[in-house]
Amino acid sequence: MLIMSNVLSASPKLYLYLLPFENINNEQVIAWLGSGFTDMLTKELTSIDGLFLRNRDDLENIMNNRSLLLKQPRDSRNILALGKFSRKMDEITVDMQFIDIANWDELDKREIIGSYNNVPQLNNELTEVVKTVCTPYLPIKRTTKKIYPDFTKPQASAIPKTFGERGAVITSSIDDAIAELEKSMDFVIGARGKPVKDKIKEPIPEGEWVVDIDNRPFNEPLPENKNNTVLLNQVLDNLMDKPYEVYLNKPTYEYDKEKDEDMITVSLRVDYGIKGDIINDMLTSLPYSGLKQDGTLTIVHFDRENFNFDSEFQKNISIGNYRSVPLIRFYDKDGIVMAIILDTPESRWYSLSSNKIHFIPLHQFSPLVDFTMGGWSLQVALEDVDINANYKLKMSIEEVDRIGRVSLKFIPEAELGAIIFPHL
Repeated sequence: MLIMSNVLSASPKLYLYLLPFENINNEQVIAWLGSGFTDMLTKELTSIDGLFLRNRDDLENIMNNRSLLLKQPRDSRNILALGKFSRKMDEITVDMQFIDIANWDELDKREIIGSYNNVPQLNNELTEVVKTVCTPYLPIKRTTKKIYPDFTKPQASAIPKTFGERGAVITSSIDDAIAELEKSMDFVIGARGKPVKDKIKEPIPEGEWVVDIDNRPFNEPLPENKNNTVLLNQVLDNLMDKPYEVYLNKPTYEYDKEKDEDMITVSLRVDYGIKGDIINDMLTSLPYSGLKQDGTLTIVHFDRENFNFDSEFQKNISIGNYRSVPLIRFYDKDGIVMAIILDTPESRWYSLSSNKIHFIPLHQFSPLVDFTMGGWSLQVALEDVDINANYKLKMSIEEVDRIGRVSLKFIPEAELGAIIFPHL
């Protein structure tokens, strides 16, 4: 009885559960940001009155023992902050979602965009976003504090009755929340099952509500989705293998006798773009669940309602096996490689050099197709813009005279080493 009285009389608190941020594209170079964002927020938010930070272990304890919510001070709030991040060139995008653990309602959703070269500024913006979202839920400070409480007429049954009723409501809310969590929070538990229309029975005298659930494994393929899945794979294979239109111009030569009478600057212009029929094929031949068009950007969603995503497919998407970059090779008249231009954002190639050929890593091309795999859906983003790249390298007059042909081919990132190293 003493413990119960202390819980009821204590000041309300805001419990904020911070988990490591999700690295959407699984890029090892920036994996440190997952725990880095959490550590930074922990440091900045610790001093806020009425705010108590919790970690993954605390969340699991609440999930496994829901009665712990009853031991918190009355009117306390429990908010789960979920974050995920991705990188596109130098740009870091962080998405935040704030969930009320009592009923699993989404309280807010924010997006922060910053530079990878200025992570401190990104941290500051992220901190301000979390403070802004949490401030309305912080307990209100009392301006005055009485030495003694106001006298009220004792009512022995009042507190137990109110507490019991409140406990029943909270317990019922948590039961419903677990079911909702499995449906909506795919980046927490890693999957979403097919939504089932709940049939709620009439309450029985004891005050118990029962929901009949058809428990089908989340990843179990549906036979009726077989034809759609075959068609999706065909479209995606084409999209991953040959998504680009490329116009390769003939090289031009710039000779500046005053600067260097023995060297010539070779310029090669390449125009990149998305194949015109790819977007149309996707929208007319496949049942999509969501479509967003913003200027030149088209984002299409495909979900498990209509398609079966097997584990191998999800693995290839998550580790980026579809990504490829342009590789340009200059050959002499005997078919020997004279120069290589590798257009890649990966800085590890920039330290390589060769005594046999000209090896030039640059970064002018950016992928115009991107895939994101969640637990419930596949997102395909396509940007219908033209990239006009102009590659330059210096060659001697004798080398220029030997140029026989120039080729450009998109090479998967995982295969670059096997192709480039034999020439270096």
